[in-house]
Amino acid sequence: MLLKGVRVLSLAQQYPGPYCTMLLADLGADVILLEQPKKGDPARAFPPFFAAVNRGKRSLTADLKSESGRAICLEVAATADVFLEGFRPGIMDALRLGHEELRREFPRLVYCSISGYGQSGPYRNRPGHDLSYLGVAGALGNESEGALHPGLAIADLSSAMFATVGILAALIERASSGVGRYVDVSMTDGLVSWMGAVIEPLLNGEASPSSQREPAYGIFSCGDGESITLSIAHEDHFWSNLCHCLDLGDLASLNAQERRDRREPLRDVIARRLLDRPRHDWLTLFDESNVPAAPKLSPDEVIQDPQLLARGLFARMPGRGEEGRWHVRNPLQFSGLPATLPRPAPSLGEHTEALLGELGYSHERIQSLRAEATV
Repeated sequence: MLLKGVRVLSLAQQYPGPYCTMLLADLGADVILLEQPKKGDPARAFPPFFAAVNRGKRSLTADLKSESGRAICLEVAATADVFLEGFRPGIMDALRLGHEELRREFPRLVYCSISGYGQSGPYRNRPGHDLSYLGVAGALGNESEGALHPGLAIADLSSAMFATVGILAALIERASSGVGRYVDVSMTDGLVSWMGAVIEPLLNGEASPSSQREPAYGIFSCGDGESITLSIAHEDHFWSNLCHCLDLGDLASLNAQERRDRREPLRDVIARRLLDRPRHDWLTLFDESNVPAAPKLSPDEVIQDPQLLARGLFARMPGRGEEGRWHVRNPLQFSGLPATLPRPAPSLGEHTEALLGELGYSHERIQSLRAEATV
């Protein structure tokens, strides 16, 4: 595996950190979750969710507020290449496990923090979840009060990806410098970066790209009640192809600006025509005519989609019991490397004794720590 020999110690919980470390574990890293005894990651209250983002990892419990629990954390950190945390700024410093303290003891350690607004700025200690970060980043557009927010936890997932990129870049640099880096990942900053094509013109006193979409960019209903997506963004040839499929040849020559200027009436015409046939018929015709269209699938339909099945995106991992749990594979495919089946997500503290044994703790010492509720 590509990251064989890389050890990650993660204190991060819920979604961003676990998704990041799942990607690293999929690539071969040894990921150790350090969790609070008896409680663990709050996401364990939602077992299917926890299982989906924590495969391939090991779980160690230790009370970081106790000296012996903190000592365990430091001993594991001494063996790690990466330290990841996802608490609000200042919490790790209060536990005497902040970046500056660990950097003095372990200069080779890559230390990564994921937080809502980053480690600096007036919002650094403000609580929040995905929707709040989307709002600050301008990513909700003109949505009105009460409008549905995106179905994906975009801030959580984008910050996980940025953290993964930052960690890998720091590991590459360390290979030559011998020194680790501190990676400060702000969920909001990542969203603003994704908004760069809209925001950068404004920074330069230029008009922002028009937010008015094409009439054939959206979700439409078909004659059988199923939904279809059309994604003609600006291409005249795709628009022309669509018009001929819908018997709207008189509109085929409209250019992008003309289409945007007449968006609503054109969208109404398209919507009415699509009600003439069931979704399957339209998709067949659009595929034959080179029109960018696809079904709008429910999650139940996704797991049966022939494209995704052909890509081998779903697989059953070895697990507890006769049959393992189905999971969504890592989407990266590398030449010469077969897809691997990871271990299932660990139960709370499942690997505590084994990991402490690796650190040289005797069975008697481990039992003593259990009696003290340190692990």
